[in-house]
Amino acid sequence: MKNILLLLLICSVSYSQTFRISRPVKDNIPVNASYLYGEPRYQDPQNGHRGIDIAARWDSVYSATDGLVYFVGYNPNDTINGYEAGGAGNYIVIKSRWMNKDIYIYYMHLQKPLIAQNDSVKAGNKIAISGNTGNSTGAHLHFEIRMNYAGFNYARTRRNPELWIVMSGKGAIYGKVPNAPNTTRVDISPDPKPRPPYTTYGYSLTYNFADAYIGTDDIYGENYAIGDVKPGTYTITALNGAYRRVVTVHAGEVVNADPVTYVNENLNNLSFSLEQNYPNPFNPYTYIVFSLKEGANVKLKVYDVLGKEVDVLAEGYFNPGKQEFLFDGSQLSSGIYFYRLESDKFSVSKKMVILK
Repeated sequence: MKNILLLLLICSVSYSQTFRISRPVKDNIPVNASYLYGEPRYQDPQNGHRGIDIAARWDSVYSATDGLVYFVGYNPNDTINGYEAGGAGNYIVIKSRWMNKDIYIYYMHLQKPLIAQNDSVKAGNKIAISGNTGNSTGAHLHFEIRMNYAGFNYARTRRNPELWIVMSGKGAIYGKVPNAPNTTRVDISPDPKPRPPYTTYGYSLTYNFADAYIGTDDIYGENYAIGDVKPGTYTITALNGAYRRVVTVHAGEVVNADPVTYVNENLNNLSFSLEQNYPNPFNPYTYIVFSLKEGANVKLKVYDVLGKEVDVLAEGYFNPGKQEFLFDGSQLSSGIYFYRLESDKFSVSKKMVILK
């Protein structure tokens, strides 16, 4: 029985993560679930929706993070100082940090900003009243996350906010439908949404970069996501049942619908390989191995689930071949951690579990 419980604990820990930032509106205000991240734009079907629309109608907007007010302005046109395109109306950009990287949080179509450029804010501070300014068909908040760059013209910089924020007591699901054409329908049963306040959700769509600015999560690598999911067990299907997953969601969890695999990258096709750590789970030592097909400057770092850097295992130039590093987790608590290998040409992450 003890071994069975241990296995259940390992499986539960391996498949779920937690949310990263605060919800920018009152907890009972839903996302517009008929126009989600990556879905084709109403007036521009060749490009995707680069954030989410939250049904905050003339209501309070709060900062989702601690940070610095990077920009406050009005944009009725295509561009303004390289910061935005597409008629954001009154909008605010707050610069924050995640996993030792800059993130830029956009709050668009505001009726009235309540803060000024260069102000410091804390998560939960009231920063604006939502509205209907700019290119908008009704009062709402367009909420957008950009990784590394604030400007509009940077490829793959957007991230799906539904994997970053959540209603209290709810979770989220992500996954990757292999070889799915863009906007492939992803169904989930039973109904995952709290109703009320949700009234519009029917299914999700994959996002496979028809829009050059749409990106996937740095850790999850998904091509679909379902946010604000009620705790429960669900069946997810796509491609006429060729893709089928059963997943259980608990409150506060971001859950991977796909089975974890430990297949290493093929060095015949890639310039690098990052192997699964061994042993895994571990206590307190584990080995992390990467290989390079050609010499490169790389960094190998370890992060906790909140994106905080906890160790640097390698940083500098490495010759072609295999490199092995011993990671000591004796000073860390049980739980999920991520190790990340990156250079100027590639970036890949894997997760590992400390079980004490």
